[in-house]
Amino acid sequence: MLQSIRDKITGWVSWFFIIVIAVVFIFWGVDFGTSAGSYAAKVDGERISAQQVRRAWQQQQSRLQQMMRAELPEEMVKSQQAAILDQFVRKELLEQRAHDFNYRVSDTALVERVVAIPEFQVDGKFSKDRYNAVLRSNGMSEAQFEADLRSETLIRQLQSGIVDSAFALPFELDRRYEIEKQEREIDYALIAANDFLPQISITDEQIQKWYDENKDQYLLPEKADVQYVELDRSRAESAVDVSEEALREYYEQVKEKYESPERRKARHILVTTEDGLDDAAAEKKAADLTEKAKGGADFSQLAKENSKDPGSAQQGGDLGWAQRGMFVGPFEEALFSMNPGEIRGPVKTQFGYHVLKLDEVEAGHLRSFDEVRAELEADYRSEQSQSLFYDQSQKLGDLAFESLTELESVAQAMGLPLKTVTGFTREGGGELGSDPGLVEAVFSEDVLERGQNSPLLPVGEDKAIVLRVTKHTPAEPRPLSEVRAQIETQLKMQAAREAAVKKGTEVLERLQKGEAWSEVLTSAGISAVGTRFVARQDNVVPQAVAQAAFDVAPGKIAEASPHYAGTATADGNYAVFTITQVRNGDPATEAPEARTNRRRVAERQTGNEEFVAYIEEAVRNADIVKNEKVFD
Repeated sequence: MLQSIRDKITGWVSWFFIIVIAVVFIFWGVDFGTSAGSYAAKVDGERISAQQVRRAWQQQQSRLQQMMRAELPEEMVKSQQAAILDQFVRKELLEQRAHDFNYRVSDTALVERVVAIPEFQVDGKFSKDRYNAVLRSNGMSEAQFEADLRSETLIRQLQSGIVDSAFALPFELDRRYEIEKQEREIDYALIAANDFLPQISITDEQIQKWYDENKDQYLLPEKADVQYVELDRSRAESAVDVSEEALREYYEQVKEKYESPERRKARHILVTTEDGLDDAAAEKKAADLTEKAKGGADFSQLAKENSKDPGSAQQGGDLGWAQRGMFVGPFEEALFSMNPGEIRGPVKTQFGYHVLKLDEVEAGHLRSFDEVRAELEADYRSEQSQSLFYDQSQKLGDLAFESLTELESVAQAMGLPLKTVTGFTREGGGELGSDPGLVEAVFSEDVLERGQNSPLLPVGEDKAIVLRVTKHTPAEPRPLSEVRAQIETQLKMQAAREAAVKKGTEVLERLQKGEAWSEVLTSAGISAVGTRFVARQDNVVPQAVAQAAFDVAPGKIAEASPHYAGTATADGNYAVFTITQVRNGDPATEAPEARTNRRRVAERQTGNEEFVAYIEEAVRNADIVKNEKVFD
C-alpha cells in the first residue's frame, strides 16, 4: 500500500536503473528474479526473464498513462510491448558479443563506478550505509544492482570500441562543409491571407455544418467533485520528541559524517612516452629523476623541467591538498603509504610514470558531539519525522483501503479535516493543483466509475493524499451560441488561406510558362522583397521558404533559367519564390579549430551509425525465439 510513497521519496533510483543501464535503444528493467519455466525470449540459447520484461513494461505503461492522462490505445500498447521486448533482445545480444570479444569489467572498475554515483554519497564521499539503505528502499540487493551495473559497463565498452574507431576522411569533411555552408540566391513575394478576409462571408449553414462535424473540438471539460484527506509532513515533525540520550545514540550512528578525512599535500613529476620515448625509456627516465630527487636535487625544478603534467608542471609539480578518492589507484596507494618528506618512484599509472614527493600530512578530525549538536538535532528531527510521516501515511492508506467507498471515518480516525474540491478537470483544479499522479487517480476507473477511494498518493516529498470522487460530469459540447464567433473566425481564416494559395498557384503557373518575374508580380499586385543569397538557417527569410528553396535539386537551378516554386508559410500566407544561383561553402575558409570540432562531430555521428548497423546485423545473425504471450 505504501510502496508508492517510498518510491516518491527515493524515486531517482527507478529512473537511474532505466537511464544509466540503457545503451542505445534499450529500456532497462530491474531484474527481481526469474521464473525457471517462464521466459520472454531466447537469444542464441540464453533466456531473458519474463518477469524482468513485464516489469519494464509496467514502468513504461505508467509513464505513458501519466503523459496521456487516458487509457492507452490498443495499437500503442502492442507497439510499445514489441519495442520493449526487442530492446531486451538487443541488450542480451550486445552482452553476449562483449563476452565473445573478451571485454571484461574488473571488480576495481565496478567499485569505481559505484562510489562515483552521487546518490550513494554523503558530503561528497561514498557511504556504505547510504548505499545499502537506498538499495533496500527500492527492493534491490547489492548483488542484483552490481550485476546490472557490470552488464551496462560491459556493453559500453563494446559500444566505445565501435564508436571511437570511426573516422572522417578529409574529402568527406570538405564535402560536408560545402553542403552545410551552401547558399542560394533567391527572391520571393508573399501573398497575405489577411488581404482576402474582407471579401469572405460565412453563412449560418456553413457554421452549423462545421459545428455538427467538429463538436469534439468545442467540449466543456470533464469535471469531478473530489473529497480528500491530506497528510502533511509538518504534522509528523511537530510530533518528534528529541531527548539527549536519543541524540547521543544518533551521533554514534552517523559520526563519520562529521569526520574530516586525512589530507596529504604532495608534488609529482609525470614522465610519458611523448617526445619519442618508448615505455622502457620512460620508466628509466622516471627512475633517474627519482634518484636525483633523493640525492638532493630541487624537486620543484625537476618537475618544471621534466614533468608532462600540464596542470602542475609549472607549479613545481604541486598537487595541492588531496584526500583519498581523488587519484587513480596505484598513485593513491603510493601517496597514502608515504611519510612526510619521502620521495618515491617510478609509480606506473595509465598516464605514465610518476615520481612522488610527500610534503605534508593533515590528520583527520572528528568533531565532538557538542560541536555538532545543533545540526545533529536538525538532521535527527528530519530523519525521525520522515519515518513517522511514513508510518502515518501507511496508516492513512490502510484506513482508506478498509473504508473503500467513504472518507469521513478515515478523516476522523486520523484527526484530519475532510477537504473538497469542485470542478476538478484533467488539468487539475483548486487546492489539489495539477499533480499528474492526482489527475490520473481522480479519472481512474476504480475512483471515477466504481466510487472507490484512491490508493495513497504522494505529492512531492512532504504530502500524501487519499481521495474519492463524489460527482462526475462528463465532457459535453459547448452550445453553438458560445462558439459561433470562434467558428466564424476560423472558417474565414481557412477560406482566406485557400484564396492565397489559389492566387499563388495562378502566379506560379504564369512564371513556369515563361512570363517575366517582375511583370507577373506587378500584374498580380504583389511585391518581391529583393534578390539575395540565403543560408540554410537564414533567420530573415520565412523558414518554409528557406526549406523549400534548399529542397530543390541543384541541377534544376541556373541563372539563365531560374527555378520557380511556391509554399505556404507557417502564418498562413503563401510565398512564390525564384532561385537563380547555388554557391557552395569554401572549406579553405574554415578555421582549423572549427574544422577539428566538426571532424569530431562527424566521427561521433558515423560511429553511432556504425553501432546501430552493428546491432541490426547482430539481430539478423542471431537465433532469436520470442514468447509472443509474455505480456498476456
